[in-house]
Amino acid sequence: MYNDFKKSQAELKRRNDVEYASKVEIDCAKAKGDLISYKMESQKSFNKYTHTINDLNQTISEMKKNLSAHQETISILSQQKEAQIKLYKTREDKELDKVVALENKVKFLDNIIYKTDQLVQTMNMLNNKCRTSFAKLEFLKKAQRANPRLYDIGCYNDNLALMLAPESDEVIHLEKESRSKLSDLIRLFDYDKLNNLYDLFVPQREKSS
Repeated sequence: MYNDFKKSQAELKRRNDVEYASKVEIDCAKAKGDLISYKMESQKSFNKYTHTINDLNQTISEMKKNLSAHQETISILSQQKEAQIKLYKTREDKELDKVVALENKVKFLDNIIYKTDQLVQTMNMLNNKCRTSFAKLEFLKKAQRANPRLYDIGCYNDNLALMLAPESDEVIHLEKESRSKLSDLIRLFDYDKLNNLYDLFVPQREKSS
C-alpha cells in the first residue's frame, strides 16, 4: 500500500510539474507574442513619427529656401529703392539748379528792363530838351536835317532792343557802349551855343519875314 501511495505521489508530482511547465511555456509564448506585437506597433509608430519628422524637415527646408528668396528679393528691392532715391535726388538737384538759374536770369533781365526804362526816360527827356531848347521850331527842323540821327530817338531804341539780348557779356558791352555814346553826345553838343549860332546865321530873308 505504501509503495502504491508513493507511486501515486510521484506520478502526481510529475503531472504537476508538466502542467506547470506547460503553463510557463504558454505564458512565455504569450509574453513573446505581446513583445512582438509591441515591437510591431512601436515600429509602426516610429515609422509614422519618422515620416512626420521628414515631412517637417522638408517643409522647414522649403520655408528656408522661400525665406532666402524673399530676403534676396528684399535686398534687390532695397537696392532699387536706393538707386531710385539717388536718381530722384539728382533730378531734384538739377531742377533746383534750373530754378535758381532761371530766377537769376529773371533778376538779370528785370535789372536790364529797369535800366532800359531809365535810359528810355533819359532819352525822352533829352529828346524833349532838344525840342524845347531851340528858340524857334525852324531851328530844330534845320538841326534835325543837319544831323537826323542825333534827333532820332528810334536809333536809340534799336540799341535798347539789343540790350535785351540773352548774352550777359554782350548786354553789358552794349549798355556801356550806349552809355558812352550818350555821354559823348551830351558833352559834344551845347544847345545854347547852337541856338546862338542859328541866330547869327539866320538868312536875311527869314529875318525880314
